Amino acid sequence: MLALLRTSRWVSFTVIVLLAIIGFGLLSRWQFDRAEQHRQERLTIEQGQVIAEPQSDISDTDEFSRVTMTGQYLGADVLVRQRPLDGGNGYWVLTSLQPNANADKVWVLRGWLGASTQALEVPPIPSAPSGDVTIDGVVRVFEAPRSDVSGLPDQVISRMSIEELSFAGTAQDRVLQLIRSDPADALITVPLPEVDEGQNISYAVQWILFAVVAICGWFIFLRREAQDEARDHDLVESEN
Repeated sequence: MLALLRTSRWVSFTVIVLLAIIGFGLLSRWQFDRAEQHRQERLTIEQGQVIAEPQSDISDTDEFSRVTMTGQYLGADVLVRQRPLDGGNGYWVLTSLQPNANADKVWVLRGWLGASTQALEVPPIPSAPSGDVTIDGVVRVFEAPRSDVSGLPDQVISRMSIEELSFAGTAQDRVLQLIRSDPADALITVPLPEVDEGQNISYAVQWILFAVVAICGWFIFLRREAQDEARDHDLVESEN
């Protein structure tokens, strides 16, 4: 075996296998790091800070904090397109709310609305509750805007971004995603994001298995070729 390993062919093959093993190890480490990031995101969502006092300004509040706010809807409905739910395409419905404490208005993600069968047809939006509304919700940050979208119908935007909502006036630097309200809202409540690190862990283990296969394959090929050479050598010796 040692003689085989000194040949240029086996040196090259060994280097390739070693590079592959190192690559598999780095990919496995990356997937484990991603799994840890996703675990932290999941814990942040599941264990968001609960703020007991009613809030009127959430601009500096951490994302996924649970807050309560009372105010009146202003009736400015906006639809965020391409938001699927349970296999169906639809929209997120955003409506501006004026807090009772005279703070800047806040955009409320009231819920989900199914899309029309016509691509450019805006479905009727159920009216928000009138009068004072008390909302239990989760603080969300605005999304990054998109610049490659045009020709959308009125009241429809591509992303939940402050840039696309700025036409409706000054607003707080957070969105309040509704969990429940009093009076109740007619829209379907949007579920919180689901983050699962299990897939990343599975990929990390797979890359480790690939590294093990590479090591075992290298050894099997080396042993087989060594046995073939020994058999050929014995044949030659017996003929002589």
